[in-house]
Amino acid sequence: MNARKILTVIAIAIFLTLLYSHNLLDVPTGLTVDEAAFGYNAALLSQTGRDQNGRFLPIFVLSTNGTDWRTPITQYYLAGLFKIFDPSVFLLRFSSVIIAVLSVFGTYFLARMLLSPRAALFAGLFVALTPLVMIQAHMGLDNIMPVPFVIIWLVGLLNYRGKRGLKWLVVSALALGFSFYSYKGMRAIVPIWVILTTLWLKRDRLIFLSAIAPFFLVIPLLERYYAGAILGGSSPGINNIYDFLSPYLSSFDISYLFIRGDITDFHSTGRHGMLLLASLPSIITGVYAATKSKNNFFRFVLLTLFLGPLLYGTVGSTHRFSRLMALIPLFAILTGLGFDYLSHLKFKFSGPILPAIIILFLINFIDFYKFYLTQYPSVTFNLFGSLQNFHDIERFAAEAKSKGLTPFVEEHSSTGGGESIKFFETIYFGRLLPVVSDNQATPKGTILLTNRKEIPNMKEIENIERVQYYIQVGIL
Repeated sequence: MNARKILTVIAIAIFLTLLYSHNLLDVPTGLTVDEAAFGYNAALLSQTGRDQNGRFLPIFVLSTNGTDWRTPITQYYLAGLFKIFDPSVFLLRFSSVIIAVLSVFGTYFLARMLLSPRAALFAGLFVALTPLVMIQAHMGLDNIMPVPFVIIWLVGLLNYRGKRGLKWLVVSALALGFSFYSYKGMRAIVPIWVILTTLWLKRDRLIFLSAIAPFFLVIPLLERYYAGAILGGSSPGINNIYDFLSPYLSSFDISYLFIRGDITDFHSTGRHGMLLLASLPSIITGVYAATKSKNNFFRFVLLTLFLGPLLYGTVGSTHRFSRLMALIPLFAILTGLGFDYLSHLKFKFSGPILPAIIILFLINFIDFYKFYLTQYPSVTFNLFGSLQNFHDIERFAAEAKSKGLTPFVEEHSSTGGGESIKFFETIYFGRLLPVVSDNQATPKGTILLTNRKEIPNMKEIENIERVQYYIQVGIL
């Protein structure tokens, strides 16, 4: 790669990073329970090697009062970042920005193996401007984590088919295996993709299956020590064919896919869809071109796309597009293929088609981006709450440090803050603060975070606006 290409890659990476990280702490306005749980345990693991339950380097972390398991890939990815750069709310969210940027470049690299340079660029642009990618880039969650593994899986298959050696088939199998543990929703998708990959391979199937088998053979052992972690508390089943097919078919509901988006406002603006509406013509054209192509890899992509969510029918996952991030590279390939197909059409008005598609993409994305940054925060404030607690703990820690006081937190304030306040305490104090019961004062030489204004034997030194927190100092 020459210097000019390197500079171009760096410039694009910087632009994408700035695009995705703009207003990172303001949109959404607060942390979800899952974000806080990931952040809290990542901070603990980076500092002590133990999770919130005291387990040393567990494969799965049990969080939120023993009700939910954290996926290991994301949990230890965050722990690694926190170990290197120290825990922070910004880094929790920026971790997803990194994955989003890598996904754009990875998609371009994958598409370049199949398509023309212009079509590959368009596939990368498709991922870069996808609304759900932007939304997930602003959240410290695991929804986006499968995307790089899916790209590596497909790149491995292409390199193997290109006679670059069996090692690429093993790489492909390992990537698909790790994706199984990157996000809970992949437990339903990966088995289908393993079957399809095995059927697609003309030879060396045993090598592929041998490489991926350990990821499944270890499940009984994992269930023994982390009961319920694999299925994540769900109970798969089929009541009848209609209940089974409804969630599956909802994964391709055009009105939701391109306009409404995820059924929950946590993962959707409610008007811009999982994918840009402007991408619909390219995707439809790409599906058509894939069925006509002599390259059977495109038909493989079609099958993996349309059969991937099949098992979501067993858990009733309807219109939950945030659980289908793994499909985005597949949509991107079809979008690029559609762009390629349209570029070769020759008729009277064929010239303006491609520029018009790109312009519509940009207009559609700008409309989404503007709404997401300006209106979405107020629309979803009741869902996300505020990060004000984070700044409160920051000021509380500064007071404790500057005055040399021992910090405490009142029980009501601690329990009311949930996983978030635990994460914030771990960021600024490296541990959870001692908790005192309500209506109890702390002795001289201490400082208390409380939601009570008047406490006997304590002196208020700061009233934190907008949130009913007060910083009190013991005087007796």
